[in-house]
Amino acid sequence: MRILFSACPMPGHVTTVLPLALAAQDEGHEVVFATGADVTPLVRRHGIATWTAGPTHQEAGGSATTDWLAYFARSARRRAADLIPPAVAWRPDLVVAEELELAGPAVAAASGARLVVHGLGAMPSIRAWDALATTIDGLFVQWDLGLRAESVRDAVYLEVCPPALRPAGERIWWHTHDLRPVAGTGGALPAEMGRLPHRDTVHLTLGPAPGDSFPAALVGLASLDVNVVAGVGPAAGPAPFGPQPPHVLLAPHLAHALLLPRCRLVVSQGGSGTMLGAFAHGLPQLVLPRDPDRFANAAAVVRAGAGLSLLPGEVTADAVAAAARRLLTEPSFGASAAWVQVEIASMSPADAVIRSLTAVASLR
Repeated sequence: MRILFSACPMPGHVTTVLPLALAAQDEGHEVVFATGADVTPLVRRHGIATWTAGPTHQEAGGSATTDWLAYFARSARRRAADLIPPAVAWRPDLVVAEELELAGPAVAAASGARLVVHGLGAMPSIRAWDALATTIDGLFVQWDLGLRAESVRDAVYLEVCPPALRPAGERIWWHTHDLRPVAGTGGALPAEMGRLPHRDTVHLTLGPAPGDSFPAALVGLASLDVNVVAGVGPAAGPAPFGPQPPHVLLAPHLAHALLLPRCRLVVSQGGSGTMLGAFAHGLPQLVLPRDPDRFANAAAVVRAGAGLSLLPGEVTADAVAAAARRLLTEPSFGASAAWVQVEIASMSPADAVIRSLTAVASLR
């Protein structure tokens, strides 16, 4: 069976979808992964064929954008133009598009494929649907596909968010299939990990561009009797932060699949991949959100009793140290995180999901 995966040109979006693409390839299916030129090397490293489609992250507005709906709409129009002609020629059986890859429905309709929507974290709020639907409707009209965006709500939605973290209220997609999230694939850890002096380790990660909260968070965590392993992003590297004490390790990139089993706590900005990866290992979390979806994730972590959150104006070294100390010493946080871990472990693994999807697609 031919399966086309498509994702916006953001590493977090691509790495969330990548495990399902790898499972499909392992099951013997013909797989192509479409995304921006800046992220295709990440996919090709895993031996998956790629199509370059749409703008790169920076060409679409990049981290400078303040209007994320415009970012996704703009990149979707270019991605549809790049993807529909080759998809029509290739004729995939399935198109698996992540939830903000708004070109996916048009690509599936034009090529005659069944559409599957891959979640990235908690399902977007129904309040966001009108804005998403406007772009989808526009593409349906532009390509003369005779469909309305409302039909997309009938697609199967692969839900990577466990029940404890799901918001209440009306849902965009009605037909859901749970899919167990995973904490990254491959990679290695720095050799210096073996020389850290303390028993307990805290991971600090505030994304590729750590931002203003990072120095305060680093100082606060470094004041505790724990190892601090911090990802500083590939752009800056460790140098701008100066010399660090022996129990603090800074690195431009850290493999979460290998690091998280060694940790007791994760401090992050609340990106869905990091949040779900940490919970897959039963780790309580301190969330320092900056972007709109991160605030929703922070609220979900707190609501589940599995962590704490500090808003941008609340982030000081003392506040981070106090919150981390509570998370490391009060048993209720670890117990709640362990419950979320149980929920994640009960979700369907990628290989089982691929078998279910392809079995249904073969009945067409």
